[in-house]
Amino acid sequence: MNDSTGSFPGNNRSRMADDKQIWDAYQQKGAFAELYNFYVRDLLRYGYRISSDRQLVQDHLQDLFVHLWNHRDRLGHVQEPRFYLYKSLRNRILRSIESNRLIPTVDGVLSEEWFPDGVDAEPTWVETEHRHRELTRLQAALERLPVRQQEVIQLRYYHDFSTEEIARIMKVNEQSARNLLFRAVRQLRGQLPSAILLLLFSQPV
Repeated sequence: MNDSTGSFPGNNRSRMADDKQIWDAYQQKGAFAELYNFYVRDLLRYGYRISSDRQLVQDHLQDLFVHLWNHRDRLGHVQEPRFYLYKSLRNRILRSIESNRLIPTVDGVLSEEWFPDGVDAEPTWVETEHRHRELTRLQAALERLPVRQQEVIQLRYYHDFSTEEIARIMKVNEQSARNLLFRAVRQLRGQLPSAILLLLFSQPV
């Protein structure tokens, strides 16, 4: 299936190199603060998508980093640190939701943290009014997608995961992840001109 959903191997290689450098420093030099600062903002944003209970997300993220600190000598097997952290946080939150019968974020109602760099902020001097309107339209279109499609867009274009990694994080097979991404992009294409859709494919990671 040629879905033209965007592929940035250069960005992915750079991201993987940064991940490895940060993880190796944590493993070899105990650079825990650097690890925390490097990942915490994106992990919080992703966690807020899974549950609207912010305290729950923050507690589980703190527990995850405590686990990393206490078991830093036993995590040498981790080859994909970003994937490991996202999946670990997701599993912790979902287990808590299941055991406590908490209600996750309702379909179609998103945390303001879901898509980064929200367009509610005033445009800066480098952001024209035209671009601001385009970002507003993109944001509105993203929020109309079903939640699982929003999640796959978030992971692919805002966090730069491959479809294989997305499938493993979401616990679906890779073809299902590709189908979700294809349907999401197809729906966006039906609502937005190409110039606005390109803003999604060029998100900084």
